Amino acid sequence: MSGALLPQAVAARFHLPPGVTYLKSHSVGCQPRAAEALLRDRLLTPWAETGEAWPHWLAAIDDWRAALASLLAVEARDLCPATNVSAGLSRYLSALGAATPRRTILLAPSAFPTIGYVVSGLATEGWTARTLPAGADVRDPESWAAALDDEVALVIAMHVSSNSGALADIAGIAAAAHAAGARCIADSAQAVGIVPVTPALWGADAVLGTSVKWLCGGPGAAWLWVAPHDRTALDPAERGWWSHENPFEMDIADFRYAPDARRWWGGTPDVAPFILSAAGIAEIAAIGVERVRAHNIALQTMLRDAIEAKTPQWRWPTGAIGGTLCIDTGADQPRVAAALDAHGIKADFRGSVMRLSFHAYSGAGDAERTANALSSSSLQA
Repeated sequence: MSGALLPQAVAARFHLPPGVTYLKSHSVGCQPRAAEALLRDRLLTPWAETGEAWPHWLAAIDDWRAALASLLAVEARDLCPATNVSAGLSRYLSALGAATPRRTILLAPSAFPTIGYVVSGLATEGWTARTLPAGADVRDPESWAAALDDEVALVIAMHVSSNSGALADIAGIAAAAHAAGARCIADSAQAVGIVPVTPALWGADAVLGTSVKWLCGGPGAAWLWVAPHDRTALDPAERGWWSHENPFEMDIADFRYAPDARRWWGGTPDVAPFILSAAGIAEIAAIGVERVRAHNIALQTMLRDAIEAKTPQWRWPTGAIGGTLCIDTGADQPRVAAALDAHGIKADFRGSVMRLSFHAYSGAGDAERTANALSSSSLQA
């Protein structure tokens, strides 16, 4: 596995918190060193020098769309920048009412809570949320197919679960949804940047993502990708002047949807978050998602080989997982948390589940220090 590790020089391209082993990229990816200069050059300098800097700022957003489109192998015109995943999902759902008579949305009980909150907020508009059975395998398209019927309008599936790390078969889930006459939207927030995210190959109808985690782009730069077949078929109810075919026409009595993903943009776009996001995308693209993934798996394997036999009471993940190693430590959780803290290991927990994420800037030493912390005498007593 050592041959899969990235060179140590990669870590020097990121700001890493001093004195600790940082394993929380599933929450916030570390800042690229190039981000500060890029923000200055693309946002602050044009503003200072020109005052009204919108041509420069809009060019920066276009460059962000192009960079992300290249990473995802999609067309830039099908990408809509959004403040966060909730906003992107809300915009997509605002269009479904007029597109289908069905009124049920199917999701997993382990979906990130914001997904459920957005969906449940549609109850007053006649929508109903349905979840898979608690024990269903969210990775398996058959689990989704068994829950589908002619009432389901939309399936929302997490590409990688934030609670378990489970890596879903999005292509299979999308195919099951389509066979039942439903659409499928994938939440790639915990996947993009660490595992390949390929919307066009999946056959999904839409994909949500964010830059704050594995893409190392900071908060405020999420997106909604809408498949080309829905490019002009869906008309979002949530709209603004940037949703217009010509935002600068300025005729309040004449609204025409933009013919591409701008129809989903809404009002005046943010700029700074997408410049910072572009810095993160550039770093991940330069390294290569497949190489980041191989590096991640190698470090996961090092840790697992070192301590799994010593912790038979813990529940280790089985089956395909994403970049986050989620281990249920059960009753040991307080002692595990204390051991991590004592050794300067920055991880986190969902209940008793410990979440550890090795990124491109992690190294073999990080895996060894984590193994030592989790093999400490305080845990073996």
